Amino acid sequence: MRRVAPLLAFALLLLLSTCTSKPAETGDVALTVFLDRDVTAEQKDAVQTQLRSMPSVDGVTFETRDQVYERSKVDWKDQPELLANLKPEYAPELVHATVTDASIAEAVELLMAEVDGVDDVALRIADVDPLPSRIGIIVQFKPSADSEQRAVVEQAVRALPSTKSTRFEGHDAAYERLRKRCRGKGDLATRLQPKMTHDSWRFEMPLTRNGAGVSDLLKLAGVDGVRFVPLAML
Repeated sequence: MRRVAPLLAFALLLLLSTCTSKPAETGDVALTVFLDRDVTAEQKDAVQTQLRSMPSVDGVTFETRDQVYERSKVDWKDQPELLANLKPEYAPELVHATVTDASIAEAVELLMAEVDGVDDVALRIADVDPLPSRIGIIVQFKPSADSEQRAVVEQAVRALPSTKSTRFEGHDAAYERLRKRCRGKGDLATRLQPKMTHDSWRFEMPLTRNGAGVSDLLKLAGVDGVRFVPLAML
């Protein structure tokens, strides 16, 4: 599994969050699967079949590379710095879905990341009307992050404005939390493995279109990803 360039993935997710769609229930989580560049037709079908078989997952749809690129050109027409980094051949193929139970959305994300043909999986708050005033942010560490990198990330997180309920969660604690939440949800609890979970910083902050400085966290060494999620996921 090769990872999508983090800043490109983050920008695409901000783009997706501005798309018009059917209003969702508050707490729904939008899941986006980034497919490998060399994904096969069989793997594409398997990814979608896997998603449809999972509990509390609805609205599975596929978006071609051309569709992603054309949508990006329209939505980023006033942001040339983003368009300059998105070439037609670099646009990913995506599979979208909605997880209607926010408490298990992370488990779905982690399990889908292990499926053949998947490059990366990302979560974000689903489109709702009206939008919530505050959302959750999850900043995930790479397993290789050292103590110095972790200290820099902590300082940057605590320096963000208007944050609340800021806390660190180790990967073992994350596994136990998710395992408990997945009980009674098909085979999610048994398929989830401790090695899949991450150390992370988790907090809430006001919802803004530009990420209010959160995107800068992706530039820090040791950071594996940033998620914009419903408060229910924290």
